[in-house]
Parts: sequence; structure tokens; C-alpha cells
Amino acid sequence: MHRIEVTTKPNGHGRTWLEVGNFEVDEFGRRNWVKKNVPHQDRNLKIDRRHSDRGETIDWILMIPDNYNLTLVKIIHDRLSPRELESLWSPNEKDFNYQEKINRVHELAAGNDELIRLLTDLLPPPQL
Repeated sequence: MHRIEVTTKPNGHGRTWLEVGNFEVDEFGRRNWVKKNVPHQDRNLKIDRRHSDRGETIDWILMIPDNYNLTLVKIIHDRLSPRELESLWSPNEKDFNYQEKINRVHELAAGNDELIRLLTDLLPPPQL
């Protein structure tokens, strides 16, 4: 699972919120955001939301499963930039722990020549 922590400001100047969906390319080659849902209504995500004391911000902790196929974005809306999207997680991006996982698998396989040969065929070599 991937863990993402983000703060949004749902009201007032410079408000932000989270959406779940996909980027689709139209016939003119433009990349458009297509909203599918909001994170707190998606049962595939595990979410913890905490409102600030005065309700001005929301602190989110999102747990995204490895096989989740939608993109999570933060929408930023203010007078200067009416709609700006900040991509927080995408299924197409490799996570930062990918190489650490490969290193750990090779570490666990140490001493088993057959398993090391199989890992070498399937995965890139570990990096130190």
C-alpha cells in the first residue's frame, strides 16, 4: 500500500480539494482530467480525515492499494489560477520504494542460488 499525506483547504481564497479519476487525451492531443469520484466515497481507499480546530483545513492520510487503477489529484482553485491540478499519485508512476523492494527480495534470497537466478531473470539487479 502507498501512503499519502496531504492538507486541503475546502473554503475561501486559495481553496483546494481532492479528486479521483483519469487523464484522457482528446482527438486534438490535449490531456484532460476526467473526475470519477471523490476519495472519501471510494471504498477501495482507506482514509483518515481530520478537520482543523476552526474547520479551515483538512488533513488527509490516504492508503492506496498497489492495484488501484485511478489517479489522485489535488485541485487548486483561486483567482489567479482558476483550476490547477497537482498529481499526488498515479498508477503509471513507479513508487519510490520499488528499488528498495527489489533490494530486499535479493537480500532474502541470499544463499539460494536457484532463487537468485530466477530473480535475476525477472527483476533488474539490486542497486547499492
